[in-house]
Amino acid sequence: MKREAYEADVQMLIRQNRFLWLTLGGIVTALVLALLVAWAGMGATRTVVTPPKIEKSFWITDNTASGEYIDQMAQWISYLTLDVTPDNVQYKSDLLLKLAHPDYHGALQQKLRVNAEKIRRDNAATSFDIRTVRAAPDALAAVLTGQLKVLINGTPVKNEIRHYLARFDLDGGKAQLIQFKQVKNDDVKAALADAALDDETDGSF
Repeated sequence: MKREAYEADVQMLIRQNRFLWLTLGGIVTALVLALLVAWAGMGATRTVVTPPKIEKSFWITDNTASGEYIDQMAQWISYLTLDVTPDNVQYKSDLLLKLAHPDYHGALQQKLRVNAEKIRRDNAATSFDIRTVRAAPDALAAVLTGQLKVLINGTPVKNEIRHYLARFDLDGGKAQLIQFKQVKNDDVKAALADAALDDETDGSF
């Protein structure tokens, strides 16, 4: 009886060991597959992100981005720049500076400082109602068209259609502002040509 019980225990241990080895083999296989998938994704990482105001998802890599990304970033820049009051102009200016390319940070900071002083001095408020956005993902740029309104001491002094060009650079998968300026129309190619002339002169925004 003891011999039969011993043999039964041995068989049970053999089955348990076989089950453990199979389980371990499955874990190792899954780990290897996970490592292969991670390795295959290295080198051309595409990150899915969302804009500050979530409307649609978009993607960005180390050196290119989707049209949706440029569209949403351009709108965010226009909001920080053109929708301001004496109470929020400094806060929005600080947010905008965080998005500026290092080479353009100083010029933008000076421009924002002058603009903030003028907004507070005149007790002005501006708003920009976007009508269209024409993005050029290959150039990391977009032209926004909309209705610009300006109030001084609560009195409307300006209400007109304007066009603005927003240009970006990519650094490590992050968009950085390199230019935001008023342009003549919504022709992106013409606006980029004018921007190139600015770069050749003083690189101003």
